[in-house]
Amino acid sequence: MKRLFIAFIALFLLSCNNDNPPSSNSALWAFQPKNNENAFDNACQPILLNYQEVLKGVLAKDTTYLYAALKNLANLTDSFPALHAAKDSSLNNELKQGWVNINAEIQGLLAETEWLEIYKSTNMISIQLLHLLGEAGYQRQNIYVFTSAFDGQEEGFNWLNIAKTSRDPYHPDNKELIQAQQVLQEN
Repeated sequence: MKRLFIAFIALFLLSCNNDNPPSSNSALWAFQPKNNENAFDNACQPILLNYQEVLKGVLAKDTTYLYAALKNLANLTDSFPALHAAKDSSLNNELKQGWVNINAEIQGLLAETEWLEIYKSTNMISIQLLHLLGEAGYQRQNIYVFTSAFDGQEEGFNWLNIAKTSRDPYHPDNKELIQAQQVLQEN
């Protein structure tokens, strides 16, 4: 029994000391260009624009503005699952579920009042949107992916933009523009 316990401890210590680099954020999505539908891309435009308004509210640390933008975004994502966004019914169901997931994250963010939790919830909306756009093979315009290091967050916080540079919404005191680390369509 002692040998088994010692072997378990040794394996545990080896796994903790693994020097593999942290997983890439590109694991958050897989870009599927074969799934692209122009109708889906066009229908996403108001959602992407409103998502930018959410980021503006986070950057300004203005909860009134943020919650108004979130309510608008929730309304847009509520009605989107009713559309048949893809010809393939399996993909269509997956995309519908993606919108439901995004809407659930929005509802969770609407309940937050502490800024760290707001940042975490905004990050989750960004991840869900990134995953959905990748799965749908969104191609209307480039979507730039940003990641910001944040104290206590191993993977950092993500956000999307249609411009190559952006201010970090999670560090509102930083006035510098940041270059995107990745492009959705290149993954």
